[in-house]
Amino acid sequence: MSPHQTVTVAVRLFAIWLAIYWIRFVPGFYFEGLRQDDSSALAIALATSVFVVVCLLVLWFFPRMIARGLLPSSSAEPAPPASPDMWFSVGSSLLGLFVMTTAVPALLRNFAVLFLTRSGEMDTSNLKYGLFYYAIEFVVGVWLILGAKGAKNLVVWARNAGHE
Repeated sequence: MSPHQTVTVAVRLFAIWLAIYWIRFVPGFYFEGLRQDDSSALAIALATSVFVVVCLLVLWFFPRMIARGLLPSSSAEPAPPASPDMWFSVGSSLLGLFVMTTAVPALLRNFAVLFLTRSGEMDTSNLKYGLFYYAIEFVVGVWLILGAKGAKNLVVWARNAGHE
């Protein structure tokens, strides 16, 4: 697989992730705008949705153009095949990065809210539970990024459990 093909696959995977993320959050934006009875909030939600859909269409239908723009033309020849261990390491790192993309913003948000409400009488127990949850998610993400060999050993152990 050439580097251009790899980037093309990555661009399409990013488009799928963006579509799922957008589908998950657009109803919330819409209903929040309805709840506040603010036409500007609905217009912003609509404009953002149109922008995301245009980005999705470009990412899905023109991934090779994006790959050619990101990579020099000298890297168009196929790379030598990588070992399965290398693919597992790359996959573990990508999964760890994906896990951390939700954990880091949530940790920062919860820390910020806790900091801003430290003198108030607001119940922050849910935020503290959330901090614990996202801290564990962050640690798992770091483990997947840095410890692909440990993750591989865990998968091999689980696959061979009971087959001695």
